[in-house]
Amino acid sequence: MFSIYIDDSGSAPDHRFAIAAGIVFPAKRIEAFEQEWNTLLMKEGVRELHASECVAHNPHSDFADWDDGRSERVLLRAQQIILKYSVKAFSIGIHKQDYNEVVPKEMWLSVSQSHYVWALSSVLGLSYDWASNHSTPLEYVFDNASKEEKRDIEEAIDYSEAIYSGHFSGHYSFRSRKEVPGLQAADLYAWVNYQAACYTRFGTPIKAVAEKLWHPFISQNEEKWCTIQSLNREGLEMWVKKTHGSSEDLRLREYKQKRKEARMPKPKKSR
Repeated sequence: MFSIYIDDSGSAPDHRFAIAAGIVFPAKRIEAFEQEWNTLLMKEGVRELHASECVAHNPHSDFADWDDGRSERVLLRAQQIILKYSVKAFSIGIHKQDYNEVVPKEMWLSVSQSHYVWALSSVLGLSYDWASNHSTPLEYVFDNASKEEKRDIEEAIDYSEAIYSGHFSGHYSFRSRKEVPGLQAADLYAWVNYQAACYTRFGTPIKAVAEKLWHPFISQNEEKWCTIQSLNREGLEMWVKKTHGSSEDLRLREYKQKRKEARMPKPKKSR
């Protein structure tokens, strides 16, 4: 049994890029991983590790009085723990403006208006392929989401279950990142990928600590530890051309429409 912890980065409206990332841990290693992770948190006097707040020294967080040196030291140590216990990682990115301009509005019904959910669907597909290749069940753990995003995620899982019977149903949960070290690890990995994507795609200066974290993650590619994908505009246009109006697209739209109608309040019967 393996568990994949999934989180996002870049979901704020002012962010230009959206990332969905997941990290796979063998069930037999999770207890040791969590123990080592929580020992780090206790040593540093923080309740959870949140990458963006840690680097920004958010004044409303446990990292308010940290300096850059301490943030870098702790995040690099967290990375060591991740690489020690995990076996696989996925990261899918999408440029929001490209998505908004290239994906037809009618397709949003099938693939979601949420950039994160679009990227997440790809993570689900890649993780399913990985689990199938290793002939192992996979437990999916998501960070708590808004009501709308949670509904979209559940519908994506339900639809996938209809195709890959027995893989998703009953094998996923939504939990609080504050309480789950695996989700904090996924948050760190997603944040590093977001920083790298903004640097590569837009030339945004990458934070020094993000660059130091990026190289060890990438170097693990020799062990096939990570799968990182990002469609450019041309790739997205090709995907739309291939998918738009296909039987799969229409079938998914019909499925989503039926789910939407099922959520509509039923008219009250007159007395």
